[in-house]
Amino acid sequence: MFDVMYLIRLAARSLFASAFIADGIRKATKPEESASRAEKVTNRVASFTQRVVPASYSSHVPERPEAWVRLCGVAQVVGGAMFATGIGRRLGALLLVGTGAMNVATSCSGKETDLETKQAQRSEALTKMSLLGGAILALQPRPRRVVRAPKAAS
Repeated sequence: MFDVMYLIRLAARSLFASAFIADGIRKATKPEESASRAEKVTNRVASFTQRVVPASYSSHVPERPEAWVRLCGVAQVVGGAMFATGIGRRLGALLLVGTGAMNVATSCSGKETDLETKQAQRSEALTKMSLLGGAILALQPRPRRVVRAPKAAS
């Protein structure tokens, strides 16, 4: 009924997406925890988006960091669920890449002088970068099996 590779891929996708889903739920339900760290990045994203989006839509672009953090969290939950279930796997991976880039930008924005805090932020940034790399890899199509004809005996 099920192929072994299908079950392995399903488990791997679910495990990978779980980090994004858990982080997304936290951001969607408690955006104020991450808003102070994300404020610098969200202000730049908001001003850029308002310039690029047509004037009729630019008034609907959120300006508060809490709104951007909540939006990022919802995108992480939706993208993670799509990727984990395999329904819209590539679109889900694209959402995870977008939110992963936002996560990397916010985790690299602090300038701490305390050595322990700096090391913790470095570790968090490397974790976010590795998740972003995995999401980029997930965008790639699955390699097709090449069936080769047997060589003719001479």
